[in-house]
Amino acid sequence: MKWAAGILLMAASITQGHAAPADLAAYQALAQQDLRLATIGYRLAKANAPFCDRKMQNPGWVLHDEAQYPDKGLAKTAFVFRAPVAISSVVAGGEAERLGLGAGDGIVAVNGINVTAPDLVKMERATARVERIQTALNDAFAKSGAVIVSVVTAAGAADVKLQPTAVCKSQFWVDTKSKLDAGADGLSVRVTEGLMTLTAKDDAELAAVVAHEMSHNLLTHRDRLAATGRGNKQVLTTEMEADRLSVWLMKNAGYDPAAALRLIERYGSKTGLGIFSDGTHLRWRSRQKLMQAEILSMAQTDERNGLHSPPLLRHSN
Repeated sequence: MKWAAGILLMAASITQGHAAPADLAAYQALAQQDLRLATIGYRLAKANAPFCDRKMQNPGWVLHDEAQYPDKGLAKTAFVFRAPVAISSVVAGGEAERLGLGAGDGIVAVNGINVTAPDLVKMERATARVERIQTALNDAFAKSGAVIVSVVTAAGAADVKLQPTAVCKSQFWVDTKSKLDAGADGLSVRVTEGLMTLTAKDDAELAAVVAHEMSHNLLTHRDRLAATGRGNKQVLTTEMEADRLSVWLMKNAGYDPAAALRLIERYGSKTGLGIFSDGTHLRWRSRQKLMQAEILSMAQTDERNGLHSPPLLRHSN
């Protein structure tokens, strides 16, 4: 997850002094979107960790900063902030939940270093404190696999030891655009509100979107295209690989891979093209056939510890 980037973007659209019930609902709805995406992403990243070369330790939370919001009073009505940077939500089954942390609990220091000083926040970088926490955690995890975080909970101040299980190296964030779009940058997976709305009734369909973009990251497609060039043939190859791998990731995480076929057909029938379909992507029916073949192949593959080993990840390791 990418630390409530979606909440920040929504906050920018609500001007100070114009608080209304609709504004509160907008803040809270986007927080729910952040949690939904973070939960699905975490589930995919955790289940497929045995097959990932690159891993990271993820606390299983979404953070936000009161400074992100143009109207702090409105923000503090919509959310609980026990410190300037607080947990917006926790992912079920993650380390934060295991430790009993919850929404509203504040983050004050990482390994004894204060991370919420006001001078960290500048007009143009309202997420500076959240980013500092992210960097401090990642550095500490890389060194020792554990970190002491000073928190403020409803019961008072406490120091907790975070030592989360390593998962596939991935972050997830909601883009507030209404366009049906998603993307991957080598680490992060971005999904627009438009796509999240399209898949609102079916988490497995959203998992299909996330798994496709995660596949680009796990297969280091960005690096490959940087080396080979982004010609149509090269991009098409990476898109086909992402489609193929995505259904394996979904299956391992307990999502029905057939949801990917439903989503592509529903979208493709509406547009006549299919998600991101152009000269660098297969048409939706061809994508559907490609993934169906992977699903059939998966059904003929033995499970080990309840998981199917994705051929594309075996080849890339």
